[in-house]
Amino acid sequence: MALKPRQIEAFRAVMREGSMVRASAVMAITQPAISYLINSLETAVGFTLFSRQGGKLSATPEALQFMAEVERLYDGLDRIQEIARQIANYERAAIRILITSAFSAGRIVNGIGQFAAKHPGLKLDIDVEQRMNIMHRINSGQADLGILSLPTGMDGLIVTKLFSTELLCVSSTKGLLEDQDSVTPQSLENLPMVALKSGGLIRPKIEDWFNEAGVKPNYVIEVGDAGTAIELVKGGLGVTIVSSFSFPEQKDSGAIALPLEPPQFIDIGVLLPITQHPNRAVQSLVEFLQKNTWS
Repeated sequence: MALKPRQIEAFRAVMREGSMVRASAVMAITQPAISYLINSLETAVGFTLFSRQGGKLSATPEALQFMAEVERLYDGLDRIQEIARQIANYERAAIRILITSAFSAGRIVNGIGQFAAKHPGLKLDIDVEQRMNIMHRINSGQADLGILSLPTGMDGLIVTKLFSTELLCVSSTKGLLEDQDSVTPQSLENLPMVALKSGGLIRPKIEDWFNEAGVKPNYVIEVGDAGTAIELVKGGLGVTIVSSFSFPEQKDSGAIALPLEPPQFIDIGVLLPITQHPNRAVQSLVEFLQKNTWS
């Protein structure tokens, strides 16, 4: 006869309480019901579990042996339940993240850190990569999540927007924008500009902004990242246009920033591979970043 969970529960209750009455109270059932469970368990296992001596319930040696094994198995079940909880809470998960250099410091990485802090045991592997490398590595299954500016220009990937960031014109605090509230293409005509290289999305958007106004920008130097452009401008080398995400938030940063007119924005988002079973930890991280990362 197969043992039933309810029989084992009754046996453990009687062993721990030392009384059918107290065990029935713990299990919220009647004493005849718990007596029936114990009797049926004795029939199933083939030996006596309890005897009465002087009106006191006493566990047989076989019951003590049986209890030791039951508790060992229940300890194992508790461990299994704990492992299941850890898996459900992403504490045994691993996420491989790729991110462009423009977002490798600041609020996005801070948000990733906050998420990891909420899920102790979560393993993160974060690499800084160029846009094209991120797209190809996500597409080939070499990473779980890519963070970059949108659009991507590649099919076969799941694209999710996180937020939009405005483009700003940056100059030295002693520079060329102090008397303005915003910047037009005409106001930048003939001014020396530090330009971001064409590999990203900002440069083409700025080219369109100038072209629509019929203005030719005066690029004096090209750099690969916004941080370098800002530092050059802070040194007095003209102006540059970067995303608000890249501009330092400190008031004493040594630079001022003004919005463009008309305003220009780029979208920041994530790339996910298309899989039959999406990574729950990755999906939860994306949702966290959407709620906790702002432009």
